[in-house]
Amino acid sequence: MSPAKRTGKSSGKAPSTTPPVSPSSMSPTDLRVLAQALSDQVQTLTAELQTAQDAQDQAASLHTTQLQTLRAQIRDQAMEIQGWEHRAASRSQDLRLLLADQAVEIRDLTGRLDRASRQRDVMRDDNDHLLREMALAGSEIHQLQSQIHDLERDLEDSQAAGAAADVSLDRLRDELRLTQEEVVTNDYVGSAHGGSALGSARGGSPAPNPPPSSPDVALAQLSEELQDTKESLERASAGRDYALEEFVRMTRLRDEVQAKLADSELQRDKATTEWADAKRTQTELEYKLRRMSTWILF
Repeated sequence: MSPAKRTGKSSGKAPSTTPPVSPSSMSPTDLRVLAQALSDQVQTLTAELQTAQDAQDQAASLHTTQLQTLRAQIRDQAMEIQGWEHRAASRSQDLRLLLADQAVEIRDLTGRLDRASRQRDVMRDDNDHLLREMALAGSEIHQLQSQIHDLERDLEDSQAAGAAADVSLDRLRDELRLTQEEVVTNDYVGSAHGGSALGSARGGSPAPNPPPSSPDVALAQLSEELQDTKESLERASAGRDYALEEFVRMTRLRDEVQAKLADSELQRDKATTEWADAKRTQTELEYKLRRMSTWILF
C-alpha cells in the first residue's frame, strides 16, 4: 500500500504518529471528515496568507509613503541647500564687491591722509616762518618808534631854533631900518649945512664918515644862520615823515603778518582735524575689511 497522507489542521499541534491510512481503505464518513479537515486547513492557511499579504501590502504602502516623504524632504532640503548656496554665493559676491570698494576707499583715504599730513607739516612750517617774521617786524617797529621819538625831539629843537632865529631876524630888520633912517637923516642934515666943502673953507674939521654897515653884516649872518636852521628843520621834518611812513608801513606789515598767522593757525588746525578724521575713518574701514575677509575665508 502507498503511504498515507498527513491529516490534521496546521494549528501548531504536533502531527499524529499513527500510521497513515490509505484513502481507499477509509470509509466515506472518514473521507468526509478528512476532506472537511483539509478544507478547514486550506481556509486557515488562506486566511493566514491573506493576513500576511495584507500586512505585507500595508508595510509596503507605509514604506512607499515613508520613502516618498523622505524623498520629498530630501528634495526640499536639497532645494533649500541650493537656495542657501545661491544666497551665500550672492552674498559672497556682494561682500567681495564691497570689499573691493572699501579697499579703493581705504587707498583714497590713505592718499588723503598723506596729503593732510603734508599739508599739516607745511602749515606748521608756515606758522613758524610767520612767527619769526612777526618777531622781526616787532623789533623793527620798536626801532622805528625810537627813531621817530628822536626825530620828533630834533624837530622840536629845530622849530625852537627857527622861532628864535625869526625873532632875531625881525629885531635886526628893525635895527637896520632904524639905522638906515638915521643915515638918511644924517645925510640930509649934512647936505643942508653945506657939506664937507663949506666946513673946509671955514677951517673946520671934515664931516664924519658914515658908520660902517654892521647891521647889514649881522643881518646877512643871521639870514645865513636862519637859512641853515630852516634847512636843518626841513631835513628833520623829512626824516620824521620818512620814519612815520616806515612806522606805518611796518605796522601794516605787522598787522598783515598777524592776520596771516591767524589764518595759518586756522588752516593748520583744519588740516590737523582732517588728518585725524581720515585716520579714524581709515582705522574703521581696515577693521571692517579684516572682519569681512575672515567671514569670506570661512
